[in-house]
Amino acid sequence: MSATPSADLSVPMDLVKSQAGKIGAWTGVLGLLDAIPDVLVAVNSTRQIVYANQAAVDFFRARNASELWGRRPGEAAGCVHSRETPGGCGTSEACRVCGAFLAIQQGLHGKSSVEECRMMLTGGSPLDLSVWARPFQLENERFLFLSIQDISDEKRRQVLEKIFFHDLLNTAGGLKSISEIIEGSAPGELHELREVIASLSEQLVDEIQSQRDLLSAERGELHVQARKVNSRDVVAKTISLYLKNQACDGKTIHASEICDEIPLCTDMALLLRVLGNLAKNALEATPPGGTVTVGCHAPTESTVEFFVHNAACIPREIQLQIFKRSFSTKGTGRGLGTYSVKLLTERFLDGKADFSSTPGAGTIFFVRFPKEPHLSPKPVRAEVFAGAVPERMPAGIC
Repeated sequence: MSATPSADLSVPMDLVKSQAGKIGAWTGVLGLLDAIPDVLVAVNSTRQIVYANQAAVDFFRARNASELWGRRPGEAAGCVHSRETPGGCGTSEACRVCGAFLAIQQGLHGKSSVEECRMMLTGGSPLDLSVWARPFQLENERFLFLSIQDISDEKRRQVLEKIFFHDLLNTAGGLKSISEIIEGSAPGELHELREVIASLSEQLVDEIQSQRDLLSAERGELHVQARKVNSRDVVAKTISLYLKNQACDGKTIHASEICDEIPLCTDMALLLRVLGNLAKNALEATPPGGTVTVGCHAPTESTVEFFVHNAACIPREIQLQIFKRSFSTKGTGRGLGTYSVKLLTERFLDGKADFSSTPGAGTIFFVRFPKEPHLSPKPVRAEVFAGAVPERMPAGIC
């Protein structure tokens, strides 16, 4: 079932209070509902909360249940998209792919459903939720019970484990194959094989460090070491890291015609981690024979911008979820590449990450940094994950 967000009008608060009173009159049930550990709310036909058990009050960090009355679930949770339109939660473009909104819509059509919801809060924290919706009627009025479970830890563990073992097994398998080839190789072939082993070993170490850095970043414990670097050197290093990567087989990655030499102060290792994730994603989205370009320029006197471009266009439904932690087009258990780009760039490197994707110009991800940044972990701004439309790159990049 497809759902289209609309500017649904809220019912007046006096009606909300009346509806809350009807549900509250189930005095024999309320004590039991407050005793269960799962978050449980009831919403009316305009998706406004008219009941919340104690677990919901705690989950939404409200003082009492009545503080939540009249608010929609995304507004109560602090979803960044709930503030994008006057209609609030359920009326922005991003709501089209929100699992909670889809579950509610199906419930309002009389169908029980369970959906997973990826939500980004205004403080920058991601949430992965399982939302169960079940319709019911009370005194000829239609309501929904929503049971909400926070599955963030479970999803994070699944993604980290699958990526970690998937990537490590691929690289370790390559090393094993080379070791078997060495046994029957002529002396003249050993030099080339040694280079392959060195490359695979470097990739193996990099994958382990990547997972370690991401875990440290999510805990706010990642140590930033700033030094002077040259933007063109950063681009060259990024390209060299992926020329021999499996993702580059049958494809080309090279520097863009726009690749300026700009000095800046940053953590080289973290910046390479960011650009490496973007380059790998671009290569994986590029068909055999395709090309990925990496470049840099100075959009202002005080900033430097790196970008990675490929010719493919990302469908709009995917664009709306691109920076969410557990979302991926690569199947279940993937999906930390662009999320880690956003996290490292905006929380640790004092930068801004965004992208533009259109059928004519292809897809370009870019990260912009001040040349002299304040490099230390910081709370992520509310607008960081708000999905603002990125500024366009100068003509000629695509």
